This record gives sequence, structure tokens and C-alpha cells, in this order.
Amino acid sequence: MNSVVGGGKMKLPGNPAGEVAKLGHSELNGNFSRGPSIEASSTRVESKMTPKSDFRQEMFARHRHISRTLTNLIGDDGIGGQHGKRITLVFSNLYLELAGRQLLKGVSGEARPGQLLSIMGPSGSGKTTLLNCISGRLPATSGQITLNGRKQIKAMKRYVGYVLQDEVFFGELTVLQIMKFTACIRLPEDMDHEEKMDRVDQVIELLGLTKCRNTIVGTPLKRGVSGGERKRLNIAVQLLTWPSLILLDEPTSGLDSSTAYDLILTLRELTKRGCTVITTIHQPSSAVYQLFDRLLVLRDGYPMYYGLSSTVVSHFESKGFQCPEGYNPGDFVLELAKSEIFDKASKEKPIATTGQHSLRRLTITKTDDYRHSRSTSEHSKSAKGQEPHSPYEMGMGRHHAVQETDDEYWKNEFPTTWWTQFKALFHRSFQVKKTQAFDFVSTMQVAAVAVITSLVWFQMADDEKTIEDRVGCIFFILIFWAFFPMFAAVNTFPPERAVLMRERSQGQYRLSAYYVAKVVAEMPLNFLNPTIFLSYVYWMAGLNKQVSTFFMFWLILLVNVEFVTSFGMLISAAVPNPKNAMTCVSIFMLSSMLLGGFYVNSNNLPYWIRWLEWFSFVKYSFGAGMTQIFNSNLELSCSDPSEYDACNNGGTISGTDVLKQRGVRNYPVLYPLVLLGLMIVSKISAYFVLYYKYKPKMMS
Repeated sequence: MNSVVGGGKMKLPGNPAGEVAKLGHSELNGNFSRGPSIEASSTRVESKMTPKSDFRQEMFARHRHISRTLTNLIGDDGIGGQHGKRITLVFSNLYLELAGRQLLKGVSGEARPGQLLSIMGPSGSGKTTLLNCISGRLPATSGQITLNGRKQIKAMKRYVGYVLQDEVFFGELTVLQIMKFTACIRLPEDMDHEEKMDRVDQVIELLGLTKCRNTIVGTPLKRGVSGGERKRLNIAVQLLTWPSLILLDEPTSGLDSSTAYDLILTLRELTKRGCTVITTIHQPSSAVYQLFDRLLVLRDGYPMYYGLSSTVVSHFESKGFQCPEGYNPGDFVLELAKSEIFDKASKEKPIATTGQHSLRRLTITKTDDYRHSRSTSEHSKSAKGQEPHSPYEMGMGRHHAVQETDDEYWKNEFPTTWWTQFKALFHRSFQVKKTQAFDFVSTMQVAAVAVITSLVWFQMADDEKTIEDRVGCIFFILIFWAFFPMFAAVNTFPPERAVLMRERSQGQYRLSAYYVAKVVAEMPLNFLNPTIFLSYVYWMAGLNKQVSTFFMFWLILLVNVEFVTSFGMLISAAVPNPKNAMTCVSIFMLSSMLLGGFYVNSNNLPYWIRWLEWFSFVKYSFGAGMTQIFNSNLELSCSDPSEYDACNNGGTISGTDVLKQRGVRNYPVLYPLVLLGLMIVSKISAYFVLYYKYKPKMMS
């Protein structure tokens, strides 16, 4: 089929996808218009088809399905018709400098409801950086960004969906579980649960995730969904709420051409319903390219072109760069952005690449002169009423009045209540922690250590010879259940921290709801393995035959576990680098062990360092454990000779005699209370670290 793109005649191969892309395509020129639908247009074309055109009929059916699904989901009013806003985004003369490097150099443009703006350019040209600036995640060094003529504020994030190039999810959850969680958190409170689940099912079907809906996302050790399915899940999570402005960073990467076309077609249909869509794309096919309304081309942070995608070829042809016949406009633009001839021509004079000249002969350099040299001709076009191609005409060439933002215009409210958020977050935290707690390797590790411990300290006799054995068993149990949960918290929280930052930047829930739900959901699972371990080891070792002593020691162990878990999370939140966090935890644990009273008697510590023992949590957990096991009811027979004075009169050794001999103060109530206080302080400290260190930076 023959296609004319921007005045440059290009003979493209017969492509039903490209043909269908034109059906229902209406030039919007910045104004929202639904235009003829794909369903209506495809019906007219389908009526002329022969029975042999099964392939095209199948494509038309897919397109009608997408259109009908979106109509059912969004309704006739479209996005912003009843529950939201239609957003016009304008960015003017954006500059960004990071670490002494200029990443953006005067980029301007505009995206309106009903338009699909594509940002193209070679790798490293600044596409993702520009999206981060537009979304507010990276503050621009200079320039201006407005939404509906108002300056950016945090409340705007609730109207914006940002699909990152590399999204993070909990790998232990399935596609359906992630979608259900997002629906419960982000969809309005007044929607029934059945309505939310219906929307989940429809979005899953729309993006082709039905086959993998019950498959986990996957972890480094467990295979899950494919890369393409993960990419579509990334998009589905954002489309679930139908945001007024959608930003997508290379959404077609890792997708086959057919799936990529369906995805962009879905976005195109969303624009017809009032949504504003901005997407970066690396190398679109010819069919995908025809779905774009506007195009912004970046090269090393500079804007090469901004205007209608259909006029890009004619624009560069007017500058002396001829697109070869039958060449994809997207490939032509990318090759031109990487070429040295482009810079050389802009410095000297326009060069017409005609005849045998080919884009394959172009190489790359950089210049500032081109964007200045073209201003005269383009301003003359603008004066004649033609579409401006330069972002400087759109952004800097005319003044945009900026209004001060008012709170009433952008509602800064969570879509759900604290209790709803807590329930959804509790369920997710419990599912993730359950998978981690019952991990096969961890379970086998705990079981093996329990068996070995019980064999080493098997049925200790009640005599003086086993006193040191009992002390060693108490210390080992408490230290094992300090190291194990603390290092687990340090290792497992960094991936969760990435999810937390992403969801908080989108304003999905309150931090308090997340933190309380996480603590409450994980606490029973944190207690399960230590309880099973102690129930087996305690009686096999014969530490103390009193049942009440067992339960008191069990409570001390649980408080010890909860403290180290909270402290591990605190360190991981305060020190983002995992290697540095592990170093901090190791130093803390080893110093606490040395000052805990097991290796060195507290009475024998040098006076100038003795005060440090009060900062060791092991002193309190070990002291609490010792005072419970070696209580006044424990009686041990004496050895001959004996180290204890009680044996000189033919008596027995009591638990209090052992505490006195080892320099352990007999504080059976104070030690547990101090340990409980440390646990509470660590939990509160972890919350405030998360609150202040990981504040959402979007649109601040």
C-alpha cells in the first residue's frame, strides 16, 4: 500500500496493521475529539473484504474488542468526564544538570487530552530523564512545567500514572493478587468490591494477561511470568484507575511487534476518551508509528523536532535530508539523530540525500547550531498558520499564563480510608511474609539447627557440671534467634523498599497504614519458627523442668526476635546500600555479644568501658533468660570439689547462686521490660526513618 507521511512519499509494504491504524484516526490539533471509532471504521472495511481475508478480519476483531472493552470500562463520558480531570501538560525550556553533566538542554513541548505524544531518540538522548522531570521525580534545573496552567504540586500525582521501564513487584505474588491489591487500594471507596474485581478481570483480559493471572511474578530463585507479561502487568497496574495523564517509559520494550501494536492501539483508544498519553519509545514499527499524534525527537538532550508525527519526514526533507523510499519514518528519525552528516549539514548548508545516498552511510556528532539555524523558516511557517515544528515555538515562542495552584482544584485525598488501606496492605504483607517464612531452605536450616542443638545439649543432668552447659545453651538460643531474623530483615527489606517508594510516589496509601499492617501481619509469622524451635530444644535439653519457666523464656525469646527484626528494618531503611547495611548490622551484633555478659563477666570489664554494656541488647535478653532459667526453684547437686560456697555445708546450688557467681544481676522483671522498651523504640524509629527519608519526591 502507498502511504504519504508528511509530504515525503514512502512506499510501505502491504501492512494491515498500518492500514487499520489509519482507520478512525482524526487529526485532533490539540482539541479533544473522539472521532470515528475503530469499531465503526473496521466494520465498513470488513464489508468489502473477500472470504480469503481471514487475517485482516481477525485483526479487525481484535481492534473492535479493544474499543468495546474500553467503552465498557470507561463509559461514554470518557476519562475526566465524571470522576477526574482532563489534563493539558506544558513543559517549557527545561534544563537539567546532574553531577556536572547537562542532561536536558532547553526542551519544550505540550501534550493535550486526546493526543498521544511520543518521545523518540537514541539511547542516552534524555528520554527517561525528560519523563522523570515531567512527572516531578527529578527537579529541573530551570524551566517550567504546568498542568492545566497550574504549577506542579503533590496533589497532582493522584491524576498521573507513571509506568516505569523497570517496574518492581513482590515476586512472591501472582498477577491476580497484585491487580486485586491495586484495585482495593486505588479505586474509590464508593465502588463495590464486585465492581473492583470486575474491572480487574477486564483489564487483565484487555492486556492479554489471562493465561498468567495465577502465575507468580517471579524472584531470582523462582521462575515466574515472562518479561513481556511483566511489562504488560506494569502497564495494567497503572491503567486500572484510568489516570488522566499517563506517562510510559518504553512500554513496548521486550514485546513482539503484534503485542506492541495492540498496546499502543489501546493507549490510542484511551486518548480518544480524554486521556493524555506521553510515551518514550525506542524503535517503533511503521504500524506503531502511524498511531502517534505528536512527536518529540531528542538528541543528546537537545530537541531536534516537535510537531505532528505525520510531518516529520517533510520537515527534514525541507532541511535537505531525504528519507529513502520505503523506509520506516521512525527508523529515519533515529538514524538522523545519530548521524554526523546531520551536524555537518547544519553547520555548513543543507544537504539533500537523494539518489544513491543512504541513511546507512550516516554517522554521529553533536552541534548547537542546527536548532538555531532553523528558527527563521519555522517562524515563517507558524505565521502562515502551519503547525510549528520547533518546541521553542510551542514553549518559549509564546507566553503561557501560569496560575497559582489552589487546593480545591486538585483534590489531595486518598481514594480509600485508612482502614481499607490497612486491610489490603495486611493481606499483601501476610502473603509475602508467609512465602518467605515457609521457604524450603529456611525451614530446613531451622530444623537442622534444632536437631543439632538438641543433640549437643541432650538431657543435661541437674548437677554443677552442667551449669556452663546450660549457660551456653541459653546464649546460643538467644543469639541464633538474633542473627537469623536480623539478617533476614536486612536482606528482604531492600526489594520491599523499592515497592514502597514507587507506591508512595503515586499517593496510593498512607505510610502509617503500610507500617502498622506490615508489623501486625508479620509478627505472628516471625514468632512461628522460634516457637517450634524452642518447644523442641528446650525440653530435649532439659533447661528447666518447670512449665511456667518455659513460657516465660518463650516470651523473652519472642521479644528478642521482634526487637532484632525491627532493628534490622531500621538499619536497612537508614542505610540503603545493602553491603553497608550488612556491615553495620555485623558490627552491632558482635559488639552486643562481647558486652552481653557471656564471654566476659560484667564485673571483670575495665571500668572505663563497663558503661557500654548498658547499650547491648544481648545484656538484657541474656540477663532475662538467665534469671528465668536459674531461678530460686532450680536446684543443682554439687561436685567434689565445688566452686560454690553453698556446697561447703553439704547443701545444693540454687539458681540465684549461679547468677551471683557469674555476675548477672537478678532483675527478672527489669530485663524483659528494658528489652520490650528497646523493641518499641526500634519500631518507632524505623517508622520515622521511613517517613522522613523516603518522602515522595513527585511534584513537590
